[in-house]
Amino acid sequence: MLFPACNAGLYERAGLPDHPNCRDNLLNALREARVSIPIVPDPVNLFQRSEPQPDGRLEVLASNNPPGGNVVMRAEVDLLMVLTACSVDYHPTNGGKCTAITVEIS
Repeated sequence: MLFPACNAGLYERAGLPDHPNCRDNLLNALREARVSIPIVPDPVNLFQRSEPQPDGRLEVLASNNPPGGNVVMRAEVDLLMVLTACSVDYHPTNGGKCTAITVEIS
């Protein structure tokens, strides 16, 4: 939760207009579910490696999560969960390559 969701402005500044991004992915999923929210919350980045530096900056590095890494969660009430795979493909965050995710609901 140290780093906000990527958004269109981030990609525009990087010279990549109209690039998919987590903020728009969340809002589109909520719109399809006919859910509106007063603010866009910061994401819970389960595998992102954002290391605080002595000067207060956050350095975003390639994830050190191994292939097949996973998280198990249990919902104890009904919920709508929006899950996205990071779409950053120009920065070391994903090793320069986005891959698919698998979600199992049981």
